[in-house]
Amino acid sequence: MSTPIYGKQYIRFAETFQVAQGTVVNQFRVVELTGAPGAHPPLLVEQSNGGASVGVSQFTLNDNVPPTGFATDETRMLSVATSGLLLVEGDGTLAANDIGTALEVIAGGLASDAATATSTAVTVNGTTPIIRDVLDIGGEQFALVSF
Repeated sequence: MSTPIYGKQYIRFAETFQVAQGTVVNQFRVVELTGAPGAHPPLLVEQSNGGASVGVSQFTLNDNVPPTGFATDETRMLSVATSGLLLVEGDGTLAANDIGTALEVIAGGLASDAATATSTAVTVNGTTPIIRDVLDIGGEQFALVSF
């Protein structure tokens, strides 16, 4: 992911969320809330399996296991783009016929072709993100999605 691919992405809004220790969140993956509102610790995010989601992670957070003992183990902050024209990493099944269709993801928050039996449609604030383009950047597949 070291190649400059941000030129395709336009972030309108982004928020910062916490990620639980021992949880991996990869770059350009759809994420969802976990935990109960008002609970302590506050709401956390994890990679989405479809359904109600909040946005797209903008960098990778490793699982942090074993812990280092530093304060960064306790507060793991992740920037999540919540609105705009956003890149979502694909699972390799996306094709041109997916352009204009609803975003569907498989486990791990990867965009997938709607015909994939294990994919589930994504909603964000009650709306359905739409795939605007399918890209191959540096040998990796991405969906450009309007959120």
